[in-house]
Amino acid sequence: MQVSLTYVGRQSNRSDGQARRVEILEATLRLIVKEGIRGVRHRAVAAEANVPLSSTTYYFNDIKDLINDSLTYFAEKNLWMNKVLEQKSYALVEGLIKAKQIANTEHVKSIIINELSMFICEHVKGQVALRDDRVLEAAFHEEALRNPQLAASIRALDSTFLTSIKQFFIALGSSTADIDANQILAMIKFFEYQCLIREEIDEKQLLATSQATVSYIVNAIKNPS
Repeated sequence: MQVSLTYVGRQSNRSDGQARRVEILEATLRLIVKEGIRGVRHRAVAAEANVPLSSTTYYFNDIKDLINDSLTYFAEKNLWMNKVLEQKSYALVEGLIKAKQIANTEHVKSIIINELSMFICEHVKGQVALRDDRVLEAAFHEEALRNPQLAASIRALDSTFLTSIKQFFIALGSSTADIDANQILAMIKFFEYQCLIREEIDEKQLLATSQATVSYIVNAIKNPS
């Protein structure tokens, strides 16, 4: 799963400069969690990072560049959770093929529905457990409505995750993989946001919804691979 995000602020070839830049990005993320994007100001970031104001303006002359690079930095640290879901899903397909269970179509469908639903539930619960990260995602998405540069980065991240899910359903033989991927991603994002707002997880509802959604998709596939 590749993401084509790039840093737009000034870079440094020196190790101490790179470390200072990371300190600024980390401080920016902490500020966003506490105050939202509106809290990201050069002086506030410098104070949070305990660095001179000149450091923040040196690496990020435009505050929008700082916000964009904070998203890129955040994404680099957190994409592993999406990668885990991707790996488990593909391992499921490969396991079915190796076990030669593809002859029993209904049996295969049942396995896929149950296993994929559990993977999704585990993914959502893992995401929600990292509350600050989900607050950051919500803040970045809200700011993207006013910031075209940030919106482009958000679209790239969403497209990457969608492509990964789409490829899974293509491997199953779905002729509507694009639609399938959008349904799964929409469900995941909905439950992440609901759990964030309620500060609790209704595991029964999460599992039931996951099973119903996955079942609808998988049962529409004529012959899962």
